[in-house]
Amino acid sequence: MSLKLRLSALTIAILHTCSANAATPTTMENITVTGDRFDTTPDQQLTVINTIEREEIDRLSPKSVTELLGNLPGLSVTSNGGAGQSASVSIRGTNSKHTLVLIDGVRMASATTGEVSFGAISPEMIERIEVVKGPRAAIWGSDAIGGVIQIFTRQLKSGEWFASTEYGSSDYARGTAGVGISHGDGSTSLTINKEKSDGIDVKDDAEEDKDGYHRFSLGVNGHQQLNHAWSLQWNGKLESGHYEYDSTRDNEADYDNYFANVSSQYQGDKYTTKVLLGSAQDKNEHFRTDVDDAKRSLFQTNRTQVNWSNRYLATDNITFIGGVDWANESIKGDYAVDSRDTTGAYALARVNLGPVLLEGAVRYDDVENIDSETSYSTSAAYVFNDQWRLTGSYGTAFKAPSFNDLYYPSSGNPDLISETSKNLDVTLNYSGDDVQGYISAFKNDVDNLIAWAPDAQGNWKPANVDKAEIQGIELSLSYDTWGIAHQLGYTYLDAVDASDDQQLKGRSENEFDYQLGYTWSKVDLQLNYHYQGKRSNGNDTFLDAYSKFDVSLGYKFADSWQLRLKGNNLTDQDLVSVNGYNAPGRQVFLSIGYQAF
Repeated sequence: MSLKLRLSALTIAILHTCSANAATPTTMENITVTGDRFDTTPDQQLTVINTIEREEIDRLSPKSVTELLGNLPGLSVTSNGGAGQSASVSIRGTNSKHTLVLIDGVRMASATTGEVSFGAISPEMIERIEVVKGPRAAIWGSDAIGGVIQIFTRQLKSGEWFASTEYGSSDYARGTAGVGISHGDGSTSLTINKEKSDGIDVKDDAEEDKDGYHRFSLGVNGHQQLNHAWSLQWNGKLESGHYEYDSTRDNEADYDNYFANVSSQYQGDKYTTKVLLGSAQDKNEHFRTDVDDAKRSLFQTNRTQVNWSNRYLATDNITFIGGVDWANESIKGDYAVDSRDTTGAYALARVNLGPVLLEGAVRYDDVENIDSETSYSTSAAYVFNDQWRLTGSYGTAFKAPSFNDLYYPSSGNPDLISETSKNLDVTLNYSGDDVQGYISAFKNDVDNLIAWAPDAQGNWKPANVDKAEIQGIELSLSYDTWGIAHQLGYTYLDAVDASDDQQLKGRSENEFDYQLGYTWSKVDLQLNYHYQGKRSNGNDTFLDAYSKFDVSLGYKFADSWQLRLKGNNLTDQDLVSVNGYNAPGRQVFLSIGYQAF
Protein backbone atom coordinates (compact mmCIF):
# COMPACT_ATOMS: atom_id res chain seq x y z
CA MET A 1 0.00 0.00 0.00
CA SER A 2 1.33 3.45 -0.84
CA LEU A 3 2.17 6.02 1.80
CA LYS A 4 -0.66 8.25 0.58
CA LEU A 5 -3.26 5.48 0.86
CA ARG A 6 -2.03 4.47 4.32
CA LEU A 7 -2.29 8.06 5.49
CA SER A 8 -5.81 8.40 4.12
CA ALA A 9 -6.98 5.19 5.77
CA LEU A 10 -5.47 6.03 9.14
CA THR A 11 -6.80 9.58 9.03
CA ILE A 12 -10.34 8.31 8.48
CA ALA A 13 -9.90 5.84 11.35
CA ILE A 14 -8.68 8.36 13.88
CA LEU A 15 -11.27 10.97 12.88
CA HIS A 16 -14.05 8.44 13.32
CA THR A 17 -12.70 7.28 16.68
CA CYS A 18 -12.20 10.79 18.01
CA SER A 19 -15.61 12.01 16.83
CA ALA A 20 -17.33 9.05 18.43
CA ASN A 21 -15.70 9.61 21.81
CA ALA A 22 -15.27 13.38 21.94
CA ALA A 23 -16.81 15.39 24.75
CA THR A 24 -16.46 19.02 25.78
CA PRO A 25 -13.10 20.69 25.18
CA THR A 26 -10.44 20.74 27.89
CA THR A 27 -7.30 22.77 28.48
CA MET A 28 -4.07 20.80 28.08
CA GLU A 29 -1.62 21.18 30.98
CA ASN A 30 1.40 19.24 29.71
CA ILE A 31 4.14 21.88 29.83
CA THR A 32 7.46 21.01 28.12
CA VAL A 33 10.80 22.78 27.72
CA THR A 34 12.74 20.77 25.13
CA GLY A 35 11.00 22.17 22.04
CA ASP A 36 12.39 25.71 22.37
CA ARG A 37 14.29 25.62 25.74
CA PHE A 38 11.56 27.44 27.68
CA ASP A 39 8.35 26.40 29.42
CA THR A 40 5.85 25.87 26.61
CA THR A 41 2.20 24.87 26.79
CA PRO A 42 0.84 22.40 24.22
CA ASP A 43 -1.12 25.11 22.37
CA GLN A 44 2.23 26.78 21.56
CA GLN A 45 4.03 23.61 20.47
CA LEU A 46 4.45 23.31 16.72
CA THR A 47 6.17 19.93 16.81
CA VAL A 48 5.28 16.46 18.11
CA ILE A 49 6.42 16.01 21.73
CA ASN A 50 5.90 12.84 23.79
CA THR A 51 6.43 12.78 27.55
CA ILE A 52 6.97 10.07 30.17
CA GLU A 53 6.29 11.07 33.78
CA ARG A 54 7.61 9.55 37.02
CA GLU A 55 4.20 8.07 37.85
CA GLU A 56 4.28 6.10 34.60
CA ILE A 57 7.86 4.98 35.26
CA ASP A 58 6.80 3.63 38.66
CA ARG A 59 3.91 1.68 37.12
CA LEU A 60 6.02 0.23 34.31
CA SER A 61 8.96 -0.64 36.61
CA PRO A 62 11.44 -0.76 33.70
CA LYS A 63 14.95 -2.17 33.95
CA SER A 64 16.41 0.12 31.28
CA VAL A 65 15.77 3.51 29.68
CA THR A 66 15.30 1.85 26.30
CA GLU A 67 12.47 -0.26 27.76
CA LEU A 68 10.70 3.02 28.53
CA LEU A 69 11.42 4.70 25.21
CA GLY A 70 10.40 1.64 23.20
CA ASN A 71 6.77 2.23 24.20
CA LEU A 72 6.59 5.54 22.30
CA PRO A 73 5.41 5.73 18.68
CA GLY A 74 8.15 6.54 16.21
CA LEU A 75 10.94 5.26 18.46
CA SER A 76 12.74 1.99 17.79
CA VAL A 77 15.25 0.48 20.20
CA THR A 78 17.92 -2.20 19.88
CA SER A 79 19.96 -3.94 22.57
CA ASN A 80 22.98 -6.21 22.59
CA GLY A 81 21.55 -8.46 25.28
CA GLY A 82 19.15 -6.62 27.60
CA ALA A 83 19.61 -4.33 30.60
CA GLY A 84 23.18 -3.23 31.29
CA GLN A 85 24.34 -3.93 27.71
CA SER A 86 24.93 -1.56 24.81
CA ALA A 87 21.68 -0.17 23.43
CA SER A 88 20.57 2.41 20.89
CA VAL A 89 17.47 4.46 20.07
CA SER A 90 16.28 5.55 16.64
CA ILE A 91 13.65 8.24 16.03
CA ARG A 92 11.54 7.88 12.89
CA GLY A 93 14.05 5.69 11.06
CA THR A 94 17.13 7.88 11.43
CA ASN A 95 20.43 6.53 12.72
CA SER A 96 20.86 6.29 16.48
CA LYS A 97 23.60 8.94 16.24
CA HIS A 98 21.03 11.32 14.74
CA THR A 99 19.26 11.78 18.08
CA LEU A 100 20.43 14.50 20.45
CA VAL A 101 20.31 13.24 24.05
CA LEU A 102 20.36 15.69 26.97
CA ILE A 103 20.25 15.18 30.72
CA ASP A 104 19.02 18.34 32.44
CA GLY A 105 20.20 20.35 29.43
CA VAL A 106 23.69 18.81 29.18
CA ARG A 107 24.75 16.83 26.09
CA MET A 108 25.62 13.20 26.83
CA ALA A 109 26.92 11.50 23.64
CA SER A 110 30.48 10.18 23.41
CA ALA A 111 32.62 12.40 21.17
CA THR A 112 34.62 9.36 20.01
CA THR A 113 31.77 7.11 18.87
CA GLY A 114 28.89 9.59 18.71
CA GLU A 115 26.74 7.13 20.67
CA VAL A 116 24.95 7.52 24.01
CA SER A 117 25.48 4.97 26.81
CA PHE A 118 21.79 4.25 27.42
CA GLY A 119 22.72 1.02 29.22
CA ALA A 120 24.50 3.04 31.91
CA ILE A 121 21.46 5.18 32.83
CA SER A 122 19.26 3.88 35.63
CA PRO A 123 15.48 4.51 35.25
CA GLU A 124 15.30 4.98 39.03
CA MET A 125 17.14 8.31 38.65
CA ILE A 126 14.61 9.79 36.19
CA GLU A 127 11.79 12.21 36.97
CA ARG A 128 10.60 12.86 33.43
CA ILE A 129 11.51 12.29 29.77
CA GLU A 130 10.59 14.54 26.85
CA VAL A 131 10.97 13.34 23.26
CA VAL A 132 10.76 15.90 20.45
CA LYS A 133 10.19 14.45 16.98
CA GLY A 134 11.71 15.98 13.86
CA PRO A 135 14.74 18.20 13.25
CA ARG A 136 15.59 20.66 16.03
CA ALA A 137 19.07 21.70 14.88
CA ALA A 138 17.81 25.27 14.48
CA ILE A 139 17.41 25.32 18.27
CA TRP A 140 19.91 22.76 19.58
CA GLY A 141 22.60 22.40 16.90
CA SER A 142 24.37 19.19 15.84
CA ASP A 143 22.87 15.68 16.22
CA ALA A 144 19.16 16.68 16.22
CA ILE A 145 18.32 15.14 12.81
CA GLY A 146 15.72 12.65 14.05
CA GLY A 147 14.81 14.53 17.21
CA VAL A 148 15.78 15.30 20.79
CA ILE A 149 15.48 13.18 23.93
CA GLN A 150 15.83 15.08 27.20
CA ILE A 151 16.00 13.24 30.53
CA PHE A 152 15.24 15.15 33.73
CA THR A 153 16.68 13.81 36.98
CA ARG A 154 14.61 12.85 40.03
CA GLN A 155 13.10 15.78 41.93
CA LEU A 156 11.41 15.60 45.35
CA LYS A 157 9.64 18.33 47.29
CA SER A 158 10.82 19.41 50.73
CA GLY A 159 10.10 16.72 53.31
CA GLU A 160 9.37 13.99 50.77
CA TRP A 161 11.35 10.75 50.88
CA PHE A 162 11.13 7.21 49.55
CA ALA A 163 12.91 3.87 49.68
CA SER A 164 12.40 0.67 47.70
CA THR A 165 14.03 -2.66 47.00
CA GLU A 166 13.48 -5.20 44.23
CA TYR A 167 14.52 -8.75 43.38
CA GLY A 168 13.93 -10.89 40.33
CA SER A 169 15.09 -13.05 37.44
CA SER A 170 18.79 -13.47 36.60
CA ASP A 171 19.57 -12.79 40.27
CA TYR A 172 18.55 -9.16 39.84
CA ALA A 173 18.65 -6.98 42.96
CA ARG A 174 18.10 -3.24 43.42
CA GLY A 175 17.93 -0.75 46.27
CA THR A 176 16.88 2.89 45.82
CA ALA A 177 16.28 5.78 48.20
CA GLY A 178 15.71 9.52 47.93
CA VAL A 179 14.94 12.56 50.07
CA GLY A 180 13.95 16.19 49.56
CA ILE A 181 15.68 18.73 51.82
CA SER A 182 14.44 22.30 52.28
CA HIS A 183 16.66 25.37 52.65
CA GLY A 184 14.86 28.71 52.80
CA ASP A 185 13.04 29.40 49.54
CA GLY A 186 14.50 26.31 47.91
CA SER A 187 15.09 22.59 48.19
CA THR A 188 17.52 19.88 47.12
CA SER A 189 16.75 16.28 46.17
CA LEU A 190 19.23 13.48 46.80
CA THR A 191 18.70 10.09 45.14
CA ILE A 192 20.85 6.98 45.41
CA ASN A 193 20.50 3.68 43.55
CA LYS A 194 22.45 0.43 43.46
CA GLU A 195 21.61 -2.60 41.35
CA LYS A 196 23.11 -5.73 39.89
CA SER A 197 22.16 -8.71 37.73
CA ASP A 198 23.85 -11.90 36.54
CA GLY A 199 22.39 -11.20 33.09
CA ILE A 200 22.17 -13.72 30.27
CA ASP A 201 24.61 -15.22 27.79
CA VAL A 202 24.30 -12.51 25.15
CA LYS A 203 26.01 -14.46 22.32
CA ASP A 204 25.82 -18.19 21.65
CA ASP A 205 28.92 -18.29 19.47
CA ALA A 206 31.26 -16.59 21.95
CA GLU A 207 31.96 -17.15 25.64
CA GLU A 208 29.64 -19.68 27.28
CA ASP A 209 28.84 -17.64 30.35
CA LYS A 210 26.35 -15.12 31.63
CA ASP A 211 27.10 -11.45 31.05
CA GLY A 212 26.07 -9.52 34.11
CA TYR A 213 26.38 -5.97 35.32
CA HIS A 214 26.32 -3.82 38.42
CA ARG A 215 25.99 -0.06 38.78
CA PHE A 216 25.83 2.68 41.36
CA SER A 217 23.96 5.94 40.78
CA LEU A 218 23.86 9.17 42.74
CA GLY A 219 21.72 12.17 41.78
CA VAL A 220 21.36 15.75 43.03
CA ASN A 221 18.67 18.20 41.91
CA GLY A 222 18.19 21.53 43.66
CA HIS A 223 16.94 25.07 43.31
CA GLN A 224 16.95 28.30 45.29
CA GLN A 225 14.68 31.31 44.78
CA LEU A 226 16.85 34.39 45.44
CA ASN A 227 14.03 36.93 45.08
CA HIS A 228 10.81 37.30 43.12
CA ALA A 229 12.70 37.21 39.79
CA TRP A 230 16.11 35.55 40.26
CA SER A 231 16.66 31.83 40.91
CA LEU A 232 19.49 29.31 40.95
CA GLN A 233 19.34 25.64 39.98
CA TRP A 234 21.90 22.86 40.23
CA ASN A 235 21.86 19.30 38.96
CA GLY A 236 24.30 16.42 39.00
CA LYS A 237 24.37 12.69 38.41
CA LEU A 238 27.01 10.01 38.77
CA GLU A 239 26.72 6.61 37.09
CA SER A 240 29.53 4.17 37.90
CA GLY A 241 29.48 0.50 37.05
CA HIS A 242 30.79 -2.62 35.37
CA TYR A 243 29.42 -4.94 32.71
CA GLU A 244 30.46 -8.08 30.88
CA TYR A 245 29.90 -8.61 27.18
CA ASP A 246 30.63 -11.32 24.63
CA SER A 247 33.14 -11.03 21.83
CA THR A 248 35.89 -13.37 20.67
CA ARG A 249 37.44 -13.43 24.16
CA ASP A 250 36.61 -12.61 27.78
CA ASN A 251 35.53 -8.99 27.65
CA GLU A 252 34.46 -6.63 30.40
CA ALA A 253 34.18 -2.89 30.84
CA ASP A 254 34.16 -0.34 33.63
CA TYR A 255 32.48 3.02 33.24
CA ASP A 256 32.39 6.28 35.17
CA ASN A 257 29.95 8.78 33.73
CA TYR A 258 28.84 12.01 35.30
CA PHE A 259 27.32 15.35 34.55
CA ALA A 260 26.90 18.50 36.61
CA ASN A 261 25.44 21.90 35.86
CA VAL A 262 24.51 25.12 37.57
CA SER A 263 22.17 27.69 36.06
CA SER A 264 20.84 31.12 36.95
CA GLN A 265 17.55 32.51 35.66
CA TYR A 266 15.90 35.90 35.72
CA GLN A 267 12.17 35.88 34.94
CA GLY A 268 10.37 39.18 34.53
CA ASP A 269 6.94 39.98 33.17
CA LYS A 270 8.13 40.02 29.56
CA TYR A 271 11.81 39.07 29.55
CA THR A 272 13.41 35.83 30.74
CA THR A 273 17.12 35.03 30.56
CA LYS A 274 19.11 32.10 31.86
CA VAL A 275 22.74 31.01 31.80
CA LEU A 276 23.79 27.38 32.21
CA LEU A 277 27.30 26.09 32.87
CA GLY A 278 27.63 22.34 32.45
CA SER A 279 30.27 19.64 32.55
CA ALA A 280 30.05 15.96 31.61
CA GLN A 281 32.26 12.89 31.35
CA ASP A 282 31.67 9.68 29.39
CA LYS A 283 34.41 7.20 30.33
CA ASN A 284 34.62 3.53 29.37
CA GLU A 285 37.56 1.18 29.93
CA HIS A 286 37.40 -2.16 28.12
CA PHE A 287 39.65 -5.06 29.10
CA ARG A 288 40.14 -8.83 28.91
CA THR A 289 40.11 -11.12 31.91
CA ASP A 290 41.73 -14.12 30.19
CA VAL A 291 45.11 -12.38 29.88
CA ASP A 292 47.16 -11.17 32.83
CA ASP A 293 48.02 -7.46 32.75
CA ALA A 294 46.08 -7.03 29.50
CA LYS A 295 46.09 -3.48 28.19
CA ARG A 296 42.92 -1.53 28.87
CA SER A 297 41.25 0.32 26.00
CA LEU A 298 40.15 3.74 27.20
CA PHE A 299 37.37 5.74 25.57
CA GLN A 300 36.79 9.01 27.38
CA THR A 301 35.00 12.23 26.50
CA ASN A 302 35.04 15.34 28.65
CA ARG A 303 32.64 18.11 27.72
CA THR A 304 32.22 21.65 29.02
CA GLN A 305 29.33 23.78 27.79
CA VAL A 306 27.89 27.23 28.35
CA ASN A 307 24.36 28.18 27.21
CA TRP A 308 22.80 31.63 27.28
CA SER A 309 19.08 31.57 26.43
CA ASN A 310 16.60 34.46 26.24
CA ARG A 311 12.87 34.88 25.71
CA TYR A 312 11.04 38.15 25.12
CA LEU A 313 7.24 38.38 25.05
CA ALA A 314 6.87 41.39 22.77
CA THR A 315 3.07 41.20 22.93
CA ASP A 316 0.49 38.62 23.95
CA ASN A 317 0.83 37.18 20.44
CA ILE A 318 4.51 37.63 19.54
CA THR A 319 7.43 35.80 21.17
CA PHE A 320 11.15 36.00 20.42
CA ILE A 321 13.67 33.41 21.62
CA GLY A 322 17.42 33.45 21.04
CA GLY A 323 20.77 32.62 22.53
CA VAL A 324 24.38 31.56 22.22
CA ASP A 325 25.97 28.16 22.95
CA TRP A 326 29.61 27.22 23.39
CA ALA A 327 31.03 23.77 24.03
CA ASN A 328 34.43 22.12 24.22
CA GLU A 329 34.87 18.39 23.68
CA SER A 330 38.14 16.69 24.60
CA ILE A 331 39.03 13.02 24.36
CA LYS A 332 41.76 10.73 25.64
CA GLY A 333 43.58 8.44 23.27
CA ASP A 334 46.17 8.37 20.50
CA TYR A 335 44.34 10.76 18.17
CA ALA A 336 45.89 13.37 15.85
CA VAL A 337 43.34 15.88 17.19
CA ASP A 338 41.93 15.43 20.68
CA SER A 339 39.85 18.56 21.27
CA ARG A 340 37.42 20.84 19.46
CA ASP A 341 35.23 23.84 20.17
CA THR A 342 31.71 24.43 18.85
CA THR A 343 30.02 27.83 18.93
CA GLY A 344 26.42 28.39 17.91
CA ALA A 345 23.90 31.22 17.86
CA TYR A 346 20.16 30.85 17.24
CA ALA A 347 16.97 32.89 17.01
CA LEU A 348 13.28 31.96 16.94
CA ALA A 349 10.13 34.01 16.37
CA ARG A 350 6.57 32.82 17.09
CA VAL A 351 3.44 34.72 16.07
CA ASN A 352 -0.17 34.01 17.03
CA LEU A 353 -2.63 35.34 14.44
CA GLY A 354 -5.80 33.95 15.96
CA PRO A 355 -6.49 30.63 14.27
CA VAL A 356 -3.05 30.72 12.60
CA LEU A 357 0.24 30.12 14.44
CA LEU A 358 3.57 30.80 12.72
CA GLU A 359 7.10 29.98 13.83
CA GLY A 360 10.53 30.34 12.26
CA ALA A 361 14.00 29.57 13.60
CA VAL A 362 17.57 29.83 12.30
CA ARG A 363 20.91 28.80 13.78
CA TYR A 364 24.57 29.13 12.82
CA ASP A 365 27.15 26.63 14.13
CA ASP A 366 30.92 26.88 13.83
CA VAL A 367 32.46 23.46 14.52
CA GLU A 368 36.25 23.58 14.81
CA ASN A 369 38.08 21.87 11.89
CA ILE A 370 34.74 21.23 10.14
CA ASP A 371 32.73 23.45 7.81
CA SER A 372 30.21 25.72 9.51
CA GLU A 373 26.51 24.86 9.25
CA THR A 374 23.36 26.99 9.03
CA SER A 375 20.12 25.26 10.02
CA TYR A 376 16.58 26.56 9.84
CA SER A 377 13.00 25.50 10.42
CA THR A 378 9.58 26.91 9.61
CA SER A 379 6.25 25.83 11.07
CA ALA A 380 2.62 26.83 10.71
CA ALA A 381 -0.55 25.65 12.41
CA TYR A 382 -4.23 26.23 11.81
CA VAL A 383 -6.50 25.89 14.85
CA PHE A 384 -9.98 24.76 13.78
CA ASN A 385 -11.41 24.88 17.33
CA ASP A 386 -10.48 23.95 20.89
CA GLN A 387 -10.05 20.32 19.87
CA TRP A 388 -8.61 20.20 16.35
CA ARG A 389 -5.35 21.57 14.97
CA LEU A 390 -3.34 20.99 11.77
CA THR A 391 0.41 21.67 11.81
CA GLY A 392 3.02 21.61 9.06
CA SER A 393 6.77 22.06 9.43
CA TYR A 394 9.92 21.97 7.33
CA GLY A 395 13.45 22.02 8.67
CA THR A 396 17.09 21.22 8.08
CA ALA A 397 19.55 19.60 10.47
CA PHE A 398 23.09 18.23 10.61
CA LYS A 399 25.35 15.80 12.45
CA ALA A 400 29.05 16.64 12.81
CA PRO A 401 31.49 13.70 12.31
CA SER A 402 32.76 12.03 15.48
CA PHE A 403 36.42 11.94 16.52
CA ASN A 404 36.59 8.28 15.48
CA ASP A 405 35.29 9.18 12.03
CA LEU A 406 37.80 12.00 11.65
CA TYR A 407 40.95 11.03 13.53
CA TYR A 408 40.95 7.39 14.60
CA PRO A 409 44.56 6.12 14.25
CA SER A 410 45.24 4.65 10.79
CA SER A 411 41.61 4.80 9.64
CA GLY A 412 40.22 8.29 10.32
CA ASN A 413 39.27 10.63 7.49
CA PRO A 414 39.84 14.34 8.34
CA ASP A 415 38.18 15.39 5.06
CA LEU A 416 34.70 14.33 6.18
CA ILE A 417 31.87 16.85 6.19
CA SER A 418 28.72 16.89 8.30
CA GLU A 419 25.74 14.66 7.53
CA THR A 420 22.74 16.84 6.62
CA SER A 421 18.99 16.38 6.37
CA LYS A 422 15.80 17.98 5.07
CA ASN A 423 12.59 17.09 6.90
CA LEU A 424 8.90 17.66 6.17
CA ASP A 425 6.16 16.91 8.72
CA VAL A 426 2.37 17.31 8.68
CA THR A 427 0.42 16.55 11.88
CA LEU A 428 -3.28 16.54 12.75
CA ASN A 429 -3.95 16.86 16.51
CA TYR A 430 -7.10 16.20 18.51
CA SER A 431 -7.65 16.88 22.23
CA GLY A 432 -10.93 16.20 23.99
CA ASP A 433 -12.08 15.29 27.49
CA ASP A 434 -11.40 11.57 27.28
CA VAL A 435 -9.66 11.28 23.91
CA GLN A 436 -6.36 12.72 22.73
CA GLY A 437 -4.37 11.81 19.68
CA TYR A 438 -2.42 12.81 16.62
CA ILE A 439 -1.45 11.44 13.25
CA SER A 440 1.74 12.57 11.51
CA ALA A 441 3.09 12.03 8.02
CA PHE A 442 6.82 12.69 7.74
CA LYS A 443 9.58 12.64 5.14
CA ASN A 444 13.29 12.95 5.87
CA ASP A 445 16.11 12.90 3.31
CA VAL A 446 19.56 12.47 4.86
CA ASP A 447 22.61 13.26 2.70
CA ASN A 448 26.36 12.73 3.11
CA LEU A 449 25.84 9.76 5.42
CA ILE A 450 29.13 8.49 6.77
CA ALA A 451 29.91 4.86 5.95
CA TRP A 452 33.02 2.75 5.45
CA ALA A 453 34.27 2.72 1.84
CA PRO A 454 37.62 2.19 0.03
CA ASP A 455 39.65 5.30 -0.88
CA ALA A 456 41.72 5.77 -4.05
CA GLN A 457 44.47 3.55 -2.61
CA GLY A 458 42.02 0.81 -1.65
CA ASN A 459 42.15 1.56 2.07
CA TRP A 460 38.82 1.37 3.88
CA LYS A 461 37.92 4.56 5.74
CA PRO A 462 34.81 6.50 6.74
CA ALA A 463 33.47 8.52 3.81
CA ASN A 464 30.42 10.63 2.92
CA VAL A 465 29.01 8.10 0.48
CA ASP A 466 25.46 7.20 1.51
CA LYS A 467 22.03 8.81 1.27
CA ALA A 468 18.85 7.73 3.03
CA GLU A 469 15.25 8.45 2.07
CA ILE A 470 12.83 8.04 4.96
CA GLN A 471 9.09 8.55 5.01
CA GLY A 472 6.34 7.26 7.20
CA ILE A 473 3.22 7.68 9.30
CA GLU A 474 2.99 7.94 13.07
CA LEU A 475 -0.23 7.53 15.02
CA SER A 476 -0.90 8.05 18.73
CA LEU A 477 -4.28 7.70 20.42
CA SER A 478 -5.18 7.72 24.12
CA TYR A 479 -8.69 7.38 25.54
CA ASP A 480 -10.55 6.31 28.67
CA THR A 481 -13.46 3.86 28.82
CA TRP A 482 -15.19 2.84 32.07
CA GLY A 483 -12.16 3.87 34.13
CA ILE A 484 -9.69 2.01 31.90
CA ALA A 485 -6.95 4.07 30.24
CA HIS A 486 -5.89 2.99 26.74
CA GLN A 487 -2.82 4.16 24.80
CA LEU A 488 -2.17 3.07 21.21
CA GLY A 489 0.80 3.87 19.02
CA TYR A 490 1.56 2.80 15.46
CA THR A 491 4.43 3.62 13.11
CA TYR A 492 4.69 2.78 9.43
CA LEU A 493 8.21 3.36 8.12
CA ASP A 494 9.62 3.29 4.61
CA ALA A 495 13.37 3.81 5.12
CA VAL A 496 15.61 2.95 2.18
CA ASP A 497 19.15 3.40 0.94
CA ALA A 498 18.81 5.79 -2.00
CA SER A 499 21.58 4.03 -3.95
CA ASP A 500 19.84 0.64 -4.21
CA ASP A 501 16.32 1.24 -2.81
CA GLN A 502 16.91 -1.45 -0.17
CA GLN A 503 15.42 -1.21 3.32
CA LEU A 504 17.87 0.34 5.78
CA LYS A 505 19.44 -2.12 8.18
CA GLY A 506 17.74 -2.42 11.56
CA ARG A 507 14.47 -0.75 10.47
CA SER A 508 11.07 -2.39 10.31
CA GLU A 509 8.09 -1.20 8.31
CA ASN A 510 5.58 -1.72 11.12
CA GLU A 511 5.64 -1.19 14.87
CA PHE A 512 2.60 -1.20 17.14
CA ASP A 513 2.19 -0.54 20.87
CA TYR A 514 -0.81 -0.87 23.15
CA GLN A 515 -0.92 -0.01 26.85
CA LEU A 516 -3.82 -0.55 29.23
CA GLY A 517 -3.96 0.96 32.69
CA TYR A 518 -6.55 0.40 35.40
CA THR A 519 -6.74 1.45 39.05
CA TRP A 520 -9.27 0.01 41.48
CA SER A 521 -9.11 0.88 45.17
CA LYS A 522 -5.58 -0.12 46.26
CA VAL A 523 -4.71 -2.08 43.11
CA ASP A 524 -3.28 -0.81 39.83
CA LEU A 525 -2.75 -2.87 36.69
CA GLN A 526 -0.60 -2.04 33.65
CA LEU A 527 -0.60 -4.23 30.51
CA ASN A 528 1.84 -3.57 27.66
CA TYR A 529 1.91 -5.11 24.20
CA HIS A 530 4.61 -4.37 21.62
CA TYR A 531 4.74 -5.66 18.05
CA GLN A 532 8.02 -5.32 16.17
CA GLY A 533 7.91 -6.07 12.44
CA LYS A 534 10.73 -7.85 10.67
CA ARG A 535 13.95 -5.85 10.38
CA SER A 536 16.46 -5.84 7.57
CA ASN A 537 19.78 -7.43 8.47
CA GLY A 538 21.46 -6.62 5.15
CA ASN A 539 22.20 -8.94 2.21
CA ASP A 540 18.47 -9.63 1.75
CA THR A 541 18.18 -11.25 5.19
CA PHE A 542 15.79 -10.22 7.96
CA LEU A 543 15.33 -10.58 11.69
CA ASP A 544 11.99 -12.19 12.53
CA ALA A 545 9.03 -10.15 13.72
CA TYR A 546 7.95 -10.66 17.33
CA SER A 547 5.30 -9.73 19.89
CA LYS A 548 6.07 -8.89 23.51
CA PHE A 549 3.65 -8.90 26.45
CA ASP A 550 4.49 -7.28 29.81
CA VAL A 551 2.36 -6.85 32.93
CA SER A 552 2.81 -4.82 36.10
CA LEU A 553 0.55 -5.25 39.14
CA GLY A 554 0.76 -2.94 42.15
CA TYR A 555 -0.92 -3.21 45.55
CA LYS A 556 -0.96 -0.51 48.26
CA PHE A 557 -1.29 -2.44 51.51
CA ALA A 558 -0.92 0.72 53.63
CA ASP A 559 -1.09 4.46 53.04
CA SER A 560 2.57 4.69 51.99
CA TRP A 561 3.59 1.07 51.29
CA GLN A 562 3.30 -0.70 47.96
CA LEU A 563 4.11 -4.12 46.55
CA ARG A 564 4.65 -4.49 42.80
CA LEU A 565 4.90 -7.63 40.69
CA LYS A 566 6.36 -7.16 37.20
CA GLY A 567 6.47 -9.72 34.41
CA ASN A 568 8.41 -9.13 31.18
CA ASN A 569 8.02 -11.11 27.96
CA LEU A 570 5.31 -13.31 29.46
CA THR A 571 5.05 -15.55 26.38
CA ASP A 572 8.84 -16.10 26.40
CA GLN A 573 9.36 -14.93 22.81
CA ASP A 574 12.72 -14.63 21.04
CA LEU A 575 13.08 -10.83 21.08
CA VAL A 576 16.26 -10.49 19.01
CA SER A 577 16.86 -6.90 17.89
CA VAL A 578 20.52 -7.23 16.82
CA ASN A 579 21.68 -10.17 14.72
CA GLY A 580 23.72 -12.66 16.73
CA TYR A 581 22.74 -11.28 20.13
CA ASN A 582 20.30 -12.99 22.47
CA ALA A 583 17.54 -11.22 24.37
CA PRO A 584 16.14 -12.01 27.83
CA GLY A 585 13.32 -14.53 27.94
CA ARG A 586 10.49 -14.50 30.47
CA GLN A 587 11.38 -12.45 33.57
CA VAL A 588 9.64 -11.83 36.89
CA PHE A 589 10.42 -9.13 39.48
CA LEU A 590 8.98 -8.26 42.90
CA SER A 591 9.49 -4.92 44.63
CA ILE A 592 8.41 -3.29 47.88
CA GLY A 593 8.58 0.42 48.49
CA TYR A 594 7.67 3.19 50.92
CA GLN A 595 6.78 6.75 49.85
CA ALA A 596 6.34 9.70 52.21
CA PHE A 597 4.72 12.02 49.65
